[in-house]
Amino acid sequence: MGVSRVFRVGSPYNGVELEELDFEQQADTMYLAHIDHVPGKLTRTAHDAWAFADVAFGPKLSPPSSVTVEVHMPNTDSENGGAAYFPQNARYAVTSVDGDGYESRWTGSGIAAYNDLSLKRNYNFIEWGAVAGAASYKVYKADNSSFYGYIGSTDVLEFVDANIGPDLSTAPPEAYNPFSAAGDYPSTVTFFEQRLFFGRSRNSPNAIWGSRSAEFENFDQSIPLRPDDSIALAANAGQVNAINQLASTTSLLALTSDSLFRIDSGAEAGYLTATPPATVRRQIGRGSSRLNPLVIDNVVFYSPSVGSGVRSLNYKFEVDGLTSDDVTIFSPHFFEDMHITSWCYAQEPRSIVWAVRSDGKLLAFTWEQAQQVWGWTLCETDGFVLSCCSVPENGEDRVYLVVRRMIDGVERTFIERMAASRWSDVADCCFLDCAVSYDYEEPRSIFGNLWHLEGCTIWGLVDGFVVKDLLVANGRVALPPSAGTARKATFGLPYDVDIQTMPVMFNGGSGSNAARKQQPGEIVLHVRQSRNILAGAGREDGEEPLQLFEIKSRGDEPWGAVDTLKDGKYLMDSPNVVSGQASVYVKQTDPLPLTLLGVYLDPIIGG
Repeated sequence: MGVSRVFRVGSPYNGVELEELDFEQQADTMYLAHIDHVPGKLTRTAHDAWAFADVAFGPKLSPPSSVTVEVHMPNTDSENGGAAYFPQNARYAVTSVDGDGYESRWTGSGIAAYNDLSLKRNYNFIEWGAVAGAASYKVYKADNSSFYGYIGSTDVLEFVDANIGPDLSTAPPEAYNPFSAAGDYPSTVTFFEQRLFFGRSRNSPNAIWGSRSAEFENFDQSIPLRPDDSIALAANAGQVNAINQLASTTSLLALTSDSLFRIDSGAEAGYLTATPPATVRRQIGRGSSRLNPLVIDNVVFYSPSVGSGVRSLNYKFEVDGLTSDDVTIFSPHFFEDMHITSWCYAQEPRSIVWAVRSDGKLLAFTWEQAQQVWGWTLCETDGFVLSCCSVPENGEDRVYLVVRRMIDGVERTFIERMAASRWSDVADCCFLDCAVSYDYEEPRSIFGNLWHLEGCTIWGLVDGFVVKDLLVANGRVALPPSAGTARKATFGLPYDVDIQTMPVMFNGGSGSNAARKQQPGEIVLHVRQSRNILAGAGREDGEEPLQLFEIKSRGDEPWGAVDTLKDGKYLMDSPNVVSGQASVYVKQTDPLPLTLLGVYLDPIIGG
């Protein structure tokens, strides 16, 4: 893990509130939801320019500044004594529209225009002020009623109504902000089908709100509703289903405290619209916690509201619906009396979910859906991990961690980045914790900038060779005389790698091997770009074996050269130890690469 300085900016949230803060990012804007705060956003305009702000809900375009109406009524049917003359009141509303088709709220005429537009030569002349950014304007009319309907568009600042009938199915947008007061602030947020969705407030725990189409900060509506208006829904299934999280897949999913709901379009094979209204259907009877779900491919991973562990949520053809599976069923001991506080997904190059456990330890969940490969790994560091996130950088996903460490008797908190998984030379790799890497043109024996490890005993990898037990003093370490000088070096806290295979279980001609004495026999390790590997027979209690053997590291390398990395299959004998279950234990203590592709053994079964 690398360490560097951090850019800081103040926020409206305190440390206690961060656990309940939900977020969703769109380019350089991150939308934030907290049940005790107005919906906010964090915007980035430069590497060192970040700002928090409350979301100002509404359209970006202003309405016309004023609307006036001139009544032209030369015809009152006077030749017939006014028999056909029947004037009525009409009111007008005008909205501005920008070049992308986004519409403002409306400005009304205020004064009723009293005219009989059914008679020839009579008309109303509507006029308004210009709006910056407007490409055109829409005109609406309320004909002797309080309901406005669309009558036409224009790109000038005037409009003539010579008895145009209003289309009452298309009304002007009106101001609507469901998050205007305390108690109405939402607590979860996501994007789906070009809309920004919020969920769960104190006053409406089961409610879901979606913005206008392609207008994330606009929740305005019309009367009657138009398809692109904002959306308001509720998840109901006989209980109070508080919306803990929203997740976006092929459908919008609402993960509540009691059940999981799928939200689909009210139109067949259509998008979510305000009209026809969406359908909200209960799918799974296992609720979700407040931990944000991870969407990987078309699978959603979430933490259940009751119990511990992780469950997956995905569509299965055989049931024509969503199903929920426990993906921690083979590793329940990793989650006993524990829960996940933060997690992220690093897609490339290893497809791993990194999860922070409540005791500060780190879990790695390997997930390859196409190959049906998955499993959990416990990662212990000399510190307490608080949170994690994943950021794409240079063709791979780099994981950032917030870690609290005790350094030289002082508690410090670091933001650390996991080292790159791709490297071309063993001298460039990094398999040390809280590490710093160096690359100098001229070799040297003293390395500085280790202030964060002051007083610690660390290890290093210098030009591909391992050095151990170096003491950091005054932010520096000096290589021992036996190590000489180095141009490339990495220094950090060491850790061990321990792997034990599952027991081999099978039924043969003489019956099952279960509960019978057995030993691994010959062991074959299939490795890639690895070095300094120890292996032996595993113990039933999972503890490290008393005897491990090293795969021979050196071959025909010249004297003084770094050992060549191992590639391929390597045969070794296991110690003559008989146990109840045959398994293989692989270990590495040096800060060197280890990629284990496969383990093969020929167990010897006793009576």
